[in-house]
Amino acid sequence: MLSYIIQYKFTILLALAIALLSLIPSENIPGSFLFSIPHFDKIIHMSMYAALGFVALTESRLDPPRLVRHLLLLFAIFSMSALIEILQATVVASRGAEWFDLLANLLGVIIGYFSHRLIGRFRIFNFLRS
Repeated sequence: MLSYIIQYKFTILLALAIALLSLIPSENIPGSFLFSIPHFDKIIHMSMYAALGFVALTESRLDPPRLVRHLLLLFAIFSMSALIEILQATVVASRGAEWFDLLANLLGVIIGYFSHRLIGRFRIFNFLRS
């Protein structure tokens, strides 16, 4: 178990940061002119989950990539995003769940997968595999 925690250290940290940012009450989030852009929050959702998917797949160190294991890992990330959306609807009074947030999360996970397939083997990402 400890070996998995060590192997997926950046994935765990990123997942905790996403969960924390997703569950903070909306009045505690500082305002910005960027939030006035329509659907900007969906871009943020996609970006966060694309980064999480990319980091998780790169840390998995599967060589050659095994599609079934990658799909299971991506399904776990998407399930985490669905759980966070449920918690936003039920636990955090000032936040709400949206189907489009969940769709943006799914698109982000897919983007993370294809990003990993395209650039995951570059040397710049070796720190994720160490």
